Amino acid sequence: MNRNLVTRLLLLLIPVLAAGLFLRTFYTPDEPREASLTVAMATQANHALPELAGETFAEKPPLLYWLGGAVVASVGPSPASTRLPNLFYGLLAALSLALIARRAAGLAAGVVTGVVTVTALQLYDVLIWLATDAPLVAGVSVALAGMYAGLTTEVVSARRRGYVVLAVGLLVAFFAKGPAGWMVPGFAFVTVLTLEGRWRELRRPEPWIVVPVVGLGIGAWVWAVLARPDGLESLKVLFFYNTLGRALAIQAPASYAYATGHLNSPGKYLIELPIYLLPWTALALVAFVRGFKRLRQAGATGTAWRLAYGAIVPATVLLSLAATARGVYYGPPLLGFALMVGLEFADSARLDEPARGAAFGWTRVLVAGLAILVGAMALLLTLAPATRDTAHMVLAAVTFAATAYAVQRAWRAHGSRERVLRDFSFSVCVTLAFVAAPIWIGLNPLVSLESTANDIEIAAAGHPLVLLDPDETTQAMSELYLGHLPSRAIDARDGGGETRYLWLVQDHYRWKAAQWLTRLGYQHRAITVVSPPVTPPSHTSIEALIERAGGRRYAILKAKPMAVSAPVTQTP
Repeated sequence: MNRNLVTRLLLLLIPVLAAGLFLRTFYTPDEPREASLTVAMATQANHALPELAGETFAEKPPLLYWLGGAVVASVGPSPASTRLPNLFYGLLAALSLALIARRAAGLAAGVVTGVVTVTALQLYDVLIWLATDAPLVAGVSVALAGMYAGLTTEVVSARRRGYVVLAVGLLVAFFAKGPAGWMVPGFAFVTVLTLEGRWRELRRPEPWIVVPVVGLGIGAWVWAVLARPDGLESLKVLFFYNTLGRALAIQAPASYAYATGHLNSPGKYLIELPIYLLPWTALALVAFVRGFKRLRQAGATGTAWRLAYGAIVPATVLLSLAATARGVYYGPPLLGFALMVGLEFADSARLDEPARGAAFGWTRVLVAGLAILVGAMALLLTLAPATRDTAHMVLAAVTFAATAYAVQRAWRAHGSRERVLRDFSFSVCVTLAFVAAPIWIGLNPLVSLESTANDIEIAAAGHPLVLLDPDETTQAMSELYLGHLPSRAIDARDGGGETRYLWLVQDHYRWKAAQWLTRLGYQHRAITVVSPPVTPPSHTSIEALIERAGGRRYAILKAKPMAVSAPVTQTP
């Protein structure tokens, strides 16, 4: 790979990813669970599948937990250590797609594609979030890069290397998300072969390298899972309930009824797509429309366009028809848009053209607007009266300076396409690295699950705690910070005793703006906020109520003595 390309992308993207990965505590609802699974993988005896609270967790294959567990085993558990592999995933995704763009349209196209891959809103969210979607995006990117290399060369050794890389990418995608990880690479490959009329490619031996490499890798893991006592049921959960069950409304046990959550709606992805692509929305959508004329273009550049459309269109149709839908599911198709932006606007043959038109004008507004919005949020947190101190004043100064630089760099960008795209890239990267950093730091004390656990321990006043009907976040909090609390139903023998029950209040109470402003110290006048009443489970009373910032509440319950019926004496 071109050293200049790698150097530029590393300098731009490492600060962006590092800020989002290493300055944050765990965010609910998913990250605490994934962190608990990762920490468990570092110490458990069998590594075929992770465990949550001592129970097998078979929703997804274990790549995220393998790599994260290896880091945790070396340096200890923390938000930064569990997320360290995400830095690798993000850079791998950016460099893989950048390589395609560089070969197809030049160095500038590679740089722009790499930047968009990490900084488009939904992809940025995926890559900094502790979840299986980050390694999935990395695996799909590697697969697309290997596929492109194999399809655009007549040199046998180079074609063979390309298909080996494709096989590695497919393995990474599978061990991140299961068979669903092959959706985008599979559609992209079929699209290129169809539009180029190249089904003869399958007569060559090189593409078939993929079969034994992928088959042996997956087969070894399946064999290890089957060796577990719950192996067959675990594979059923993974391949049937959690894969097919997210696309179709199949009959499944309540705990595995994935089709009942995150319900899809008509046109969801198309409606939300402009948000997913921010701040590159205008460039991406214009590139998508203009690119249709490139579908018949010959050579490696035309193949790159066909690959991008193959990654986007069929997957969007299939995801739109699925029973469930979430923004993170659309991460892999977004890679096609990142590639298109580089191909269309950073084509080496057109870089000297002036950057004109509505697409560049709207992107200037969006990039500058992003800096202003993120800067305002950061200043709101760093200047909050409740937390104002010297450190926060320094953060506020950094926020103001970085915001001003990012806005100036975006708004005054002019000249050639290369210069304007470079200015936009610098502005976005400065925003996400230096303007956003104070947000993460300021939010940590407000949303820290560790602080909530400390409050729970204080409220329990030394009494032994038991989890009552815990959700995954509560179980994860127990594993990470409370020392593996047992989980069981209310026991009549606990009535009046020492045991206390930790219960997540089952309501949808959330803070309003006035409560947030009060917490931050901006609300000077006295206000009265009446929280909704809590009705405890039968045969319990509430001893303490712990309210997290935002409104989620935990209750410490004490069991009431239950009346025990006298045994019925039967007369002979």
